[in-house]
Amino acid sequence: MSFMLKNVNKKFIMKGKDLEVVKNINLSVRDGEFLTLVGPSGCGKTTILRMMAGLDFPSEGEITENGEPVTGPNTDRGFVFQQYSLFPWRTVLDNVAFGPEVRGVDTDKRYQNALNYIEMVGLTGFEDSYPHELSGGMKQRVAIARALANDPLDLLMDEPFAALDVMTRHKLQEELVKIWQEEHKTIIFVTHNVDEAVFLADRVVVLNKSPGEIIKTFQIELERVRDRTSPDFIELKKEITQLL
Repeated sequence: MSFMLKNVNKKFIMKGKDLEVVKNINLSVRDGEFLTLVGPSGCGKTTILRMMAGLDFPSEGEITENGEPVTGPNTDRGFVFQQYSLFPWRTVLDNVAFGPEVRGVDTDKRYQNALNYIEMVGLTGFEDSYPHELSGGMKQRVAIARALANDPLDLLMDEPFAALDVMTRHKLQEELVKIWQEEHKTIIFVTHNVDEAVFLADRVVVLNKSPGEIIKTFQIELERVRDRTSPDFIELKKEITQLL
């Protein structure tokens, strides 16, 4: 198993009182699985993802990755934020090469590796561009390439396409599925968009409103590339939407 969450609860202190955000989360994620967490705004999806990343910690319960407790961030986990979080003073190439640079990877090797991932996300020709010269969709491609360049076992993605227009969003969803199929990474993807969840996932985990609890899990057995207009796709969307 990639991740195991056992009886995970999370509380924040707000105005001197405990605010329960996540309640009794029990979840296992298989190696190589594409799993989406879907639910209304404020249901704790991002909090769960941040705890899996080691950026936050449960108030109660346990989270393990490959059998080891998650005690903080590490290179086994890549994280793609909703906001692009690129270094504005670095080119596309230098942004993607940053992680291997910090780890002391040889210059030629890290740049060749970065170029491979830039090609994979469809940005060949933009290696020397700066973030301010890129569209939102292009910036998010850079963020994905940067996460992949660290060669993580697991890729955690927090609504990375939420700010994009529908056409760009659909295009990047298709490209992400191709990358996942090529790279064989485990992906945990947070979204409040049911169409996106069904299009991407092997399994959709549905949470209710705060405090976030898992109310149902859907195994998605539709063939890829998925047809958003097919009766089965539409029926799954309808069933999940009604739960929410």
